[in-house]
Amino acid sequence: MAGVTQPKVSRVAPPQLVDWARSGRIRIPRFQRSYRWEYTDAEKLFDSILRGYPIGNLLMWRKPAPAAEIDLGELRINAPAVSDALSVVDGQQRLTTLIGALTASEETVDRRFRIFYDLRDKKFLSTPHSQKPRDHWLPVWVAGDNRRLIAWQRERSWLTPEDYNICDEVTTAIRTYEIPMYEIEGDDEQALREIFDRMNTFGKRLNRAEIFQALHAGPLDVQPSGLDALRERVSGLDFGDFTTQILMQSVMAVRGGKVDRDFRHEFENDADRQQAFAVTEKALRVVVDFLREDTGIPHLRLLPYALFVPVLARYAALFGRPEGRGAELLRRWIWRGSAIGAAPQGNTVALRRNATAITGDPVLSAQRLLRILPSGGEQWTPDLSQTALNRAQAKLNMLGLLSLHPVLLTEYRDEDGNRYTPGTRIDQPRLLTGLLAGKTSPLAPILSGWEKGMANRIVHPPVDKQVDMLSLLAAQGPEALHSHCFDENERVFYDSDGTGSLLMRADVVRKVIADHVQSMALWGFSDDPDPESWFGETTFDLDDFFAPDDLSGGNNAA
Repeated sequence: MAGVTQPKVSRVAPPQLVDWARSGRIRIPRFQRSYRWEYTDAEKLFDSILRGYPIGNLLMWRKPAPAAEIDLGELRINAPAVSDALSVVDGQQRLTTLIGALTASEETVDRRFRIFYDLRDKKFLSTPHSQKPRDHWLPVWVAGDNRRLIAWQRERSWLTPEDYNICDEVTTAIRTYEIPMYEIEGDDEQALREIFDRMNTFGKRLNRAEIFQALHAGPLDVQPSGLDALRERVSGLDFGDFTTQILMQSVMAVRGGKVDRDFRHEFENDADRQQAFAVTEKALRVVVDFLREDTGIPHLRLLPYALFVPVLARYAALFGRPEGRGAELLRRWIWRGSAIGAAPQGNTVALRRNATAITGDPVLSAQRLLRILPSGGEQWTPDLSQTALNRAQAKLNMLGLLSLHPVLLTEYRDEDGNRYTPGTRIDQPRLLTGLLAGKTSPLAPILSGWEKGMANRIVHPPVDKQVDMLSLLAAQGPEALHSHCFDENERVFYDSDGTGSLLMRADVVRKVIADHVQSMALWGFSDDPDPESWFGETTFDLDDFFAPDDLSGGNNAA
């Protein structure tokens, strides 16, 4: 097999991979594909390590690499030039997970790296940044470092001998687990493909096009600073495809000044540009986590207004992850703005006004955002005629239906479970399935457009057009019926054409959506700062409650 060396086979433990990563020896070429694992994959990976199960091999291509700023998980390294860098051809997902979890901290945002071992339930789990870990959850990043482990144990005088034994078992497994690693040199890309194809890999495999890009990455090991690179980075958050417009606005908002200023002359030099994109990427990670965990919006496709992203990015860059009263008011701002319109004067004006409102104090900034919104939200009601997901009201309808965690109909359940999980299916072309598609009704003049409205839709993957959805629903149990806004005691499933069922369901759907929006928007509740803050040392000036009409453009660091 000319062109490549005979693969050198060795075994490497996770701590060695961390050391190589910190020294800049491990390089992940700039594939079109980014980090795609979910937090459940990370949990299973560490469970396999603890049990001693095989997790697959690593295929590394040894070659010189230039100095570069490289990223592994949330670890960012200014790596020097090295003559024997290990470029990852196969095993990127596993390696990124291992290094990301072992180098994480309490401040890590990405749930896929916030991995713990529950000493009570004896299992690995993950938790979002917004959730405080339990005291008996051993962080993986602590287990990988003996000094941190001892300090963690000393802080917990209640640990029993059995707890200590479990800690020893977990830490020993992580530190001593040996991963087979194949290391090759050469320039025969076809031979490398053949090696890859014959390997028995674990997890979500790369395809041949991605291998090809890895082999020809060269100096592209260095992550360039630009919108395309930023878009690629944040795509790994599995929150949807951020447009370059949203990303450009986010960079501008993070840096301050007029968000719609001239982007072409923004940066003083390369270092300034690189810093700006690095800060924006970190802010967007926080934004995605906040939208998912605090506002209940699982995907960019269901975010009613795109301007929320750059405004939240500025907030995250200035104040960090929204917490406490600030987080509560921001959630109200998003949901109220989604319902009554966050950009009544147009997107550009709204973006400028909202972004400049964020300054000085996190809670007061959130209050200013609420004051910018139009009035009249208390009278808002759902518009069930809206089903196209390019409209804000249709997205609110969809989020309302998702709040019931819709159950998949029996014949359509799969390996992901029996519920319609937003995180795994929200990027499908079609999210809503009609109940009476193709049927006509004698009540049509009265129901005007009923067959196109939300009362005639359930959240479900597409089904065959010949399937009688109402009959299929009638055969489901109470849990499934309730999750799709039907009363299990209804007999109107059996009326002549199903329109009676739709009429009754429309009232239920309307109430479900309205109740969900109100639970998030909280119209009628006080938007003042937390009363406890009135007795602290902080003093407020009247000017703090009002944002400046404008801020000067240019290189204003946030």
